[in-house]
Amino acid sequence: MRTDYSLNLPMESASILVRVFDKNPMRTESEICSMVFRDPGTIMTIEEDGLLRAWNINTFTEQKKTELESMIPVWKFNHDASQVAGASDFIHLMDVQSGETRWGARSPSWVTCIAFNHEGSILATGHEDGKVRIWNLKSKKPIAEAHLSKLGVSALAFRPDGLELAVATEDCSITILESKNLRQTGKLIGHKDRIPAMVWSPDGGRLYSAGWDTTVRVWNVPEGKPIILLNNHSLQVQAIALSNDGKYLASADSDLLVRIWSTDLYQEVAAAREMDEEIRFLAFSPDSRVIASGGVSHITTWDFEPQTQRAFSVHPGMLRNSISVHPFQKELVVLNPGNPPDIWNIESKEEKPIPYGMNNPEDFLAFALSKNGNLLAGSFIVQSLAQPINQPNGTIALWDYHAGKLEVIIDSATAPATSLAFSECGKFLASGGVLATEVCIWDLVAKGPYVQISDAVEGNSISDLTFVPNSNMIAIAGVDWLATSGKDGQVALWDLSSKNLVHKCPMGAFHLATSPDGLLLACALVRKQVLVLNLKTFETVALLGEFQHAINSISFSPDGKILAASSEDQQVRFWSVGEFSHLGTLSLDFRVKGIAFNVDSKHLFVLGNNSYCCQYDIQQFLGFYPEK
Repeated sequence: MRTDYSLNLPMESASILVRVFDKNPMRTESEICSMVFRDPGTIMTIEEDGLLRAWNINTFTEQKKTELESMIPVWKFNHDASQVAGASDFIHLMDVQSGETRWGARSPSWVTCIAFNHEGSILATGHEDGKVRIWNLKSKKPIAEAHLSKLGVSALAFRPDGLELAVATEDCSITILESKNLRQTGKLIGHKDRIPAMVWSPDGGRLYSAGWDTTVRVWNVPEGKPIILLNNHSLQVQAIALSNDGKYLASADSDLLVRIWSTDLYQEVAAAREMDEEIRFLAFSPDSRVIASGGVSHITTWDFEPQTQRAFSVHPGMLRNSISVHPFQKELVVLNPGNPPDIWNIESKEEKPIPYGMNNPEDFLAFALSKNGNLLAGSFIVQSLAQPINQPNGTIALWDYHAGKLEVIIDSATAPATSLAFSECGKFLASGGVLATEVCIWDLVAKGPYVQISDAVEGNSISDLTFVPNSNMIAIAGVDWLATSGKDGQVALWDLSSKNLVHKCPMGAFHLATSPDGLLLACALVRKQVLVLNLKTFETVALLGEFQHAINSISFSPDGKILAASSEDQQVRFWSVGEFSHLGTLSLDFRVKGIAFNVDSKHLFVLGNNSYCCQYDIQQFLGFYPEK
């Protein structure tokens, strides 16, 4: 047994980058400081280094770039994106169209946040010394000042009619002030941590506030009382936005999730979407049909269609990105859960039309390519109004990959499949899901069930499965999501001919990979290590790493010489198969969600969120190619 806890120093990834596949390539050069819709098709952003950009969200292209003042930490657009204000210890007001400065003034103390009234005639500034100042942009003079706290101001928001100003301070309170003279009219107490963002309802009767205490709070401002606490988030809420008609509220947290709420019943109406990096800003388009999220350095948009019922609460293990390389056609298939898959031509970077029937589903969970590349399997969530919200069923569909034609639909009464795998011969398809403990094996020739393993991993949820090459066996990984002891799941090896359990290992794993020769099984353990097992004896061959974050993908190269694993710490690590010595660590500037080797074994595809994928020359990165 070999234990390896080494970690190489990061290497630059740009020099080995071959090409990028990006469906939504709106990425900036530095941190986004403010974002707003100018019209339904255009988003304006400004970055920390003063770069002002206009983006066409239909073509995902940059329309215009203007250089403004640099090294300003706080920026804010007005409502119609005609003006932008930037501040530190000096306040700048600039024209967006020309980039020219309209007005500037020395600030008595450091500015921490800015807000415009709806007309853009009044500017409010919050300061690190707990003061708020109001500036008349027509007369270009300060008109009022108030000292609210010994701590700084974290957020500002004008009521739509401009008559009141909400001020959040670092003591976790919200003060309501009259805009003309800054006389206090109310105080809202309830948040337990910092308040980074606020937004008013169109009628000015309610205020929505985001908190680092993991909550979004809704306030009745005239009465000074809380209405409801929205606490579906698990981490700090960073940003909120309200649709123009006030019907929908969007909120984003540090776990990179965006949730959409109805403001009449305060229920979640759209499934959470996982982003590529921390979300700083959210915005609805003027027609409320598009939602945009601004991360540290990129903008993501998606169409929003409110549903008639509360969104299915997705289990964390169901949100699994997937990536696969077609064995012969030089095509890349990637999936972000909740969206149809994307198919890219590896050489031209052109996006290929996806098979008919895959272009609409919002509940697409997993896919698998057959070993010969002829079939593409996909699993879906099926949910009817008659079903309990926490008990959805699953459906599996099969497509002819080349013709894009739907071949078979398997209506299953089981829970949705989050893992799919084809056998080497392509005759069988295995399915399992995190909401169930059974694994189903489907005979694709007879078009019916072949074997059902009712308790595949001794009561644990199915996290992954893979057929063993050159055998009639299947390896299954299970996780105990409620584990309170050292037993966090199990990895099991089943013989499908005898329907017997052959081996088991008492360790939970999220992902599995078999070596091409069928001799080794690599397991991405819950305990953030890679376990390599001998498939004949199920004895430990190697225990690799001590990852800082969860391992989200693991893969052997097609020639069987390299084992690679990626984790949420933005790194991919490589080992030589045999000795399992550590070859290197590829450090990236985006969250890695999946990896797949090219058929030549010398290139690696690394998937981020939102179908962002990079191809790297691994042979060049390692400096050599390991020989057997």
